[in-house]
Amino acid sequence: MANKIVYFTGCFANYYSPEMGRALVSVLEKNGIEVIVPKQKCCGMPMMANGNLAGARKKFNYIVNSLKEASFPDIDIITTCPSCNMMLRKEGLSFFDSEAARFVANHIYDAGEFLWRMHKDGRLNTKFHKMPLQVFYHSPCHLNVQNIIDAPIGLLKLIPGITIVKATINCCGMGGSYGMKKQNFIRSREIAGKVWEEAKASVADIAATECGGCGLQIEAGTGMEVVHPLVLLSRAYQ
Repeated sequence: MANKIVYFTGCFANYYSPEMGRALVSVLEKNGIEVIVPKQKCCGMPMMANGNLAGARKKFNYIVNSLKEASFPDIDIITTCPSCNMMLRKEGLSFFDSEAARFVANHIYDAGEFLWRMHKDGRLNTKFHKMPLQVFYHSPCHLNVQNIIDAPIGLLKLIPGITIVKATINCCGMGGSYGMKKQNFIRSREIAGKVWEEAKASVADIAATECGGCGLQIEAGTGMEVVHPLVLLSRAYQ
């Protein structure tokens, strides 16, 4: 494992939650890892999900070539968005196969997955300050289908004082851009209602989820502060 990583920020960290990106950089720097941020565009997942394969191909090809150039020959690539990770690891490769796409798919990790691997190798700095918080944790669908389930909770449990209340219902009704569309508003709220009830009943101090869209949905229905787990890790180092 090199002391450098390449970070694919994704649209959510770029435009909606720069705190997420800053948290990743802060956590990695606490572990002596340099972060490289190459030129990038959207990974193409939203376009592909809405049937615009030509547009998705153009975005995807741009980003896999940029990431390969920055990470060649053997630097890992990290994402903070589950959907971006799934697109670059599997879905994009299925539609737009190329040598660059295969290289990226073989080098990419979700941030929590990467840090948990560091911890299991005994390389993670675990000098966290105590944070007496009850955290409602929501596991996004796009992490679950990649079998990245235990790592995020494992990382949060390394912080002294944190208690985790895990959501038992995974889908929050957002479903990518589904919940953003006017015609889906009522149905999206109906699906989200169960997660909202769980979050409120948890009496948690804060909610955490890796997915930006899920975070917006949970925040809208509960009024809770919702952050990426990396934000809590970053705060625990300070």
